[in-house]
Amino acid sequence: MDLKKYIVEFKTNNQTHFKEFYNLTHKAIYLTALAILKNSDDALDIVQDTYLNFLKNINNIDTLKFHEGYLLKISRNLSINYYKQKQKVFSSQELIDIQKDNTNIYNDLNVKAILDKLDDNLSREIVVYHVLLDYKFKDIAKIIDKPLGTTLWLYNKAIKVLKERVVL
Repeated sequence: MDLKKYIVEFKTNNQTHFKEFYNLTHKAIYLTALAILKNSDDALDIVQDTYLNFLKNINNIDTLKFHEGYLLKISRNLSINYYKQKQKVFSSQELIDIQKDNTNIYNDLNVKAILDKLDDNLSREIVVYHVLLDYKFKDIAKIIDKPLGTTLWLYNKAIKVLKERVVL
């Protein structure tokens, strides 16, 4: 899966293969947003915003250094900003109630139910990146801007919590 060939194409304003690019990357972007926002509809909005932001800044991207983590970083930042905005509008209890009413397009994975067992967004992100998206911890550390040791500690702590709280 070499995404760099798509970047070269997009830089010439040729988006013929955008659907293929989208199909290769949208799940990771969605799960990144869902880990932070805990709301499927909001996560889907962030997916759209991520691609719009990406295409708007396509000429600023170094094709040789591009990797999927760039898109995840955009998604993460947009999600955090959206979450902070939404917190100002709703109380935290209202957010929890709203999130319980929403359904997840990845229901077959039971992602939302499991992620809801974790207490903080950063732990959710790390679990999504490593368990669902199979990212290496050094790549996760770069995406979340944390040292590798902290990333590993947070992951192990999250897995311990999940082992205690998830009933199989």
